[in-house]
Order: sequence, then structure tokens, then C-alpha cells
Amino acid sequence: IARYVGVSRAAVSKWEKGQSYPDISILPKLAAYFNVSIDDLLGYEPQMTEQRILKTYAELAEKFSKYPYEEVDQEIQVLINEYYSCFPLLLKIALLYANYFNVATDKEKAVEKIQALCTRVKEFSGDYKLVNEATMLEALSYILQGAPQKVLTLLGEDAKVQLGAEQLIATAQTMLGNVEKAKEIHQVNQYQYLLGLLGNASELLMLEIGNPAYFEQIVTRVEAVTETFHIEKLNVNTALVFYLRTASGFAMQNRTDEALRYLERYVKICLHMEFPLRLKGDDYFYLLEDWIKREVMLSSQTPRDDDSIKKSLYESVATNPMFESLKDNAAYKNLITNLQHHLRIGG
Repeated sequence: IARYVGVSRAAVSKWEKGQSYPDISILPKLAAYFNVSIDDLLGYEPQMTEQRILKTYAELAEKFSKYPYEEVDQEIQVLINEYYSCFPLLLKIALLYANYFNVATDKEKAVEKIQALCTRVKEFSGDYKLVNEATMLEALSYILQGAPQKVLTLLGEDAKVQLGAEQLIATAQTMLGNVEKAKEIHQVNQYQYLLGLLGNASELLMLEIGNPAYFEQIVTRVEAVTETFHIEKLNVNTALVFYLRTASGFAMQNRTDEALRYLERYVKICLHMEFPLRLKGDDYFYLLEDWIKREVMLSSQTPRDDDSIKKSLYESVATNPMFESLKDNAAYKNLITNLQHHLRIGG
């Protein structure tokens, strides 16, 4: 080795004993001698595998529920510095900050970190999927920041025409004889549009509370879709949001019986939830599983740890100001008690 890189035997001996390190100019020769990269020579991994990113996210999410925010934040900063070129990880960390924004001690700094990570991904990743996700996370950070005009500047001020790229891709796959692939694309497309429909309807509910007739029409139509596609099993969060928004709207309209009926459905779903939560297909979307594993790997796990999710499920009913009018109602109290007992939330 000494002869190959042009140093003394004593110098190599010191490297081996950890008494000194090779000069940086010698690293390429050492890497060539051992037929490895300089990163391998130094034991440096610039990228994480998808599985390791998922595991890291889950570990940090759990720590946010158990340890002081600043302590976890410091650990995250060390991780970012080490893997500053691992863009899927940076995006996942930005999502982590967004999902635990409510526990941040300095919310303005938390937003700044989300935006800085998104900017890094957008400027240097060169991956259009990551760039699109970073753009959406950046927009979310502006919502958290209370800066709606920045959202409109970033994303535009109006709804965009859906160009149907997925249908063209599926048609092309069919023409090439890849029928199973084409079927998967059509199923995935239906799934995403279905969730988009329900998500938009849930948001619209809160804007139409002052229009009871239209509000009820939304509820009737969306409920039919929800039951037809078994959304509570396909994507439980989408179903929960719909029933909670519906109950909230009826409560604000002083329609107590209707509010309680949809709160009962919300609680019933909670009582049958299995943790840890995960996205999955069913008999209709039978080709969804492979797509989730392949394309949604970095976002298919639950955004927060199980304890935080359970606490949020409980507080969405028990401490929701929209249900203030129900606080003395016996049926409402019973629902809260059942939810608290099942989720094992401390009193």
C-alpha cells in the first residue's frame, strides 16, 4: 500500500493504528487500490434506502411523542447534515415537521425548516416527483404559517384542468400488450380521484354550513359513495374526516340528532381501527397493493405515531369547540367515554 500511494510504511502503520489519517489527496489512490469508492473507504453513505427512511421517520415520530421537541429537533439536524444529498429523506423530514407542527416550541422556525428542506429538494433533486411533493409541502407550510397569498402565488389561484395523463399512459401500456399494467393504472387512477372527491366534499361541507339544504345534499351523496366503496376499510382517515365534518356541521346548525348520528359512525370506525394504520387495497382495488409498495413507499405509513393518532382521534370529539352545544348531552358523553376507554386515553 505504501509503495502504491507513495508514502512510507510508517505512515500506513499509523493509519492502521488510528494514530493519523491519510492526506485527502491520497484518498483516490487508496480507493482505487481497494477497488471501492471514496465514500465506501470512509464508511460514508450519502443515501438511505427507502426502508431505512421509513424506519427513521417512524423512530423520530415516536420520539416526538415521548421526548422534548428541542431534543428530537437536534437529532434531526444532525441527520440532515449527514444526509444532505438524500432528497427523499429531506422530504420525509419536512413532512415530519409538518405533522408535528402542533408540538413545535417555535412554530415559525419549524415552518422555516420545512420551507428550507423543500427548497433544497426542488433546486437539487432533479426528480419531478420529489419536486411536486416538495411544492405541495411548501404550500402546506404557508397554510401553517397563516400566509394564504403565498399558497396562491405558488400553486395558482384557480382550479386546473385535469389532462388525463394516466389514461394515456394506460392506453399506451395496453397497446404494448401490458394489460395488467394498464389495469393497475386505471385502478390507481380511480382510487386517487375517489379520495380526491371525498376530500374536496369534506372541505366543502364546512363552507356550506349556512346553506342547510345543500349541506345535506353533500352529505347524502358522499355518504352513498363512502358506503359503496367501503372507504372506512380502504382509507380510514378519509372516512373519519367526512363523518367528523358532517357531525360538526350539523352541530353548528343545532341539529343535535343528526350530529350525534354521525358522531356515532365516527366512534364506531374508531372502535374497529387496527394499529398500526396503513394504506391498502380491497376486492375492487385488488391491484393497489403493489403500487402502494412501489410508488407510495415514502408516504404510505401513518404520518404520526400511534399514541398521537389515538389522542387526536379522541380530542377531535372530546375537546372540539364545535360540539360545545352537546357537552351536557348524555349520548354525547357516552360516546366520549367509549372512545376514551377503547383508545386508552388518560382521563
